[in-house]
Amino acid sequence: MPPFALVAAASGALVLTIGFLLSRSRSPPHPFPPGPKPLPLVGNLLDMTTSMDWTTFSKWTDRYGGVVYLNVLGRPIILLNSIKANVDLLEKRASKYSDRPQFPLINLAGHQWNFGFQPYGKEWQSRRRVFTSQYNSMATLRSFYDAHRSAISNFLLNVLREPQDISNHLRLRSAQAIFDVTYGISVKSFDDRLVSTAEAVMDVVSLALNPGMWILNPIPIFNLLPGWLGGATISAKIQRCQSDLEDLRNVPFDIVKKSMAVGTAKPCFTTNLLRESGPVSEELIRDTAAIAMGAAYETTFSAGEVFLLAMTMHEDIQRSAQNEIDSVIGSDRLPDFIDRERLPFVTAIMKEVLRWHPPAPIGIPHELLEDDIYEGMLIPSGSIVMVNIWQVLHDSEMYPGPFNFDPYRFIQEGKLDVSKNDPGRFTFGFGRRSCPGRLFAEDSLWLMIAQFLAVYAISPLPEGPPPRAEFTMGGISQPLPFGRVVRVRSDAARKLLAELQED
Repeated sequence: MPPFALVAAASGALVLTIGFLLSRSRSPPHPFPPGPKPLPLVGNLLDMTTSMDWTTFSKWTDRYGGVVYLNVLGRPIILLNSIKANVDLLEKRASKYSDRPQFPLINLAGHQWNFGFQPYGKEWQSRRRVFTSQYNSMATLRSFYDAHRSAISNFLLNVLREPQDISNHLRLRSAQAIFDVTYGISVKSFDDRLVSTAEAVMDVVSLALNPGMWILNPIPIFNLLPGWLGGATISAKIQRCQSDLEDLRNVPFDIVKKSMAVGTAKPCFTTNLLRESGPVSEELIRDTAAIAMGAAYETTFSAGEVFLLAMTMHEDIQRSAQNEIDSVIGSDRLPDFIDRERLPFVTAIMKEVLRWHPPAPIGIPHELLEDDIYEGMLIPSGSIVMVNIWQVLHDSEMYPGPFNFDPYRFIQEGKLDVSKNDPGRFTFGFGRRSCPGRLFAEDSLWLMIAQFLAVYAISPLPEGPPPRAEFTMGGISQPLPFGRVVRVRSDAARKLLAELQED
């Protein structure tokens, strides 16, 4: 056996033994929450490596309840599968549950400055405060409307030219809106270096947030591999990740700074902060801008793809929304933000898209700072706390028929009613670690849905199997590729698209 393999095997055996002994040595006064029966030495390692998806975690809810306990190599893991448990722990006891575990690949890629992954504390609070100063301000959110409009207009025209390439057009729309809002930068295509860099960074983030990467942490094993077994390739890829992240962090920010110096910068997230910074450092603004860009990019694309899948599978729902648009708006203009309250069914579709398949089904895990007793059960300090957002949004008591795509669940007497079951309340996480970009994401998704349905119809391929609700695994999830046909829905719609081309 090669030396590196001996070291890896010995280290692994030592970790397993220590983890097992530690887990056996504790005799807590309160029982742990229920969960799958652990095996000697490895605990629930096999449960996690063979079942690391939200649907399996959700099945455990029926057997073990809303709080599920696992132990992997001596490390306690808590799955929160119910709305009640998430609210009780992550919100009502937020001071205990707002830390983050270590994400080995995230750290290796250079994300230490990213407050989304930072430990709970003053630095995290100051960075999040800067972010929310822009994304929780209604005046600032309204100032982003033109960026949304521009990106969606480009999307609609790109679909007109190449309807078969709608997924790439949707992804470009996300990039255009985010770079415009964050930096005032206009990107034209996927050939833009900023777009390809953002793609590469978010691919790594999605991989790093997969439970297998941070629970099992294969990074030390990768580091032991010699070049002829792929060690050099892995090392080169990690260096590329670091380089891409630094480019995403610095290049667009430097473009904004230079534009401000010569008076040509567009108002945006970054210019707002730089002009109003006061005691806030440029480094903090630079980092916060990069986080804003990265956080919104992949999630807005994922939600858009879920919308397209749902409309392809449910043409009756699509037609109902189009009837509402035609009745309220007419056919001589596109829907706009001013019409939002008058288009309750379109808004209900947006809400159901976020519920039916959230972009981050398991969210980003929390870490418990101290022992906690919940409903007579001990949740030990240092536990990794996983939020099964997918299960929360498929709770049959809150959302009857949860596996059905049914926007009518949010319509009461012809009006939108999400007073008790708003998916936006849960899709973006719980407590102090919830995503502060919720309102921005909903604005972006709503306008895309309304304007797309005003001019296009989407349907399954005439031949071949119908599309199914199948999704990728990973930190960020989206539909698997599916066949669809996109067409302009009327002569009036074609005229609207022609007017967009003239603008």
